[in-house]
Amino acid sequence: MSVANLGLMRAFDEIAKAAGVTYKEVVRSEAAKILEAASRNTLAAQVQLIEKNVKAAPRRKLNGKLYKMSWKMPDAVWAMAQAQIAASIKRRKASRGLAKKSWLQVAQSIGLSVNAPGYVESATTKNGDYPSDGKATEESNGSGFAIVLRNSRTYSPSVFDAIRKAMNGREKFFRENLKLGVFKSIESIAAKYPGLYTK
Repeated sequence: MSVANLGLMRAFDEIAKAAGVTYKEVVRSEAAKILEAASRNTLAAQVQLIEKNVKAAPRRKLNGKLYKMSWKMPDAVWAMAQAQIAASIKRRKASRGLAKKSWLQVAQSIGLSVNAPGYVESATTKNGDYPSDGKATEESNGSGFAIVLRNSRTYSPSVFDAIRKAMNGREKFFRENLKLGVFKSIESIAAKYPGLYTK
């Protein structure tokens, strides 16, 4: 995916100069913030809607036979239907954070730590844990440095929009801090960008 933001790249350069750190250190620190925001911005199914949609299915296949849920069923068949509904809800709840988790995988692949709710960190498929949906590589060329990321869930507009919104948000954060004079002292920089001085 291509989500290059030239304004953000220039901001990284300015932060590095003002903070007395390398461009690479800025990129890695800001990448952690961006990926954390991308995970937060990515949509996830709501628990109430999961339950509502599963229970609203008009038909269920049980023991190879199709049953309308409006039918009166033998107790054993009804119990089987309820068990199937419960299992489906549980499975869907367990997987609802997968899109958000893909950004954590991007971060983890290059050793960055980001915070996320428990349901995101534990998100899984019905077959257990799954191959990574996201990863990143670091590329250096002379004094240049970049992080190239891949997220196989960008077929979802929510996922693509999430990273773009996160990057734009960090650029806006830089511009606001520039106006406030944050970059005039190391102390004020450290207060706004603590990740720059955390090894």
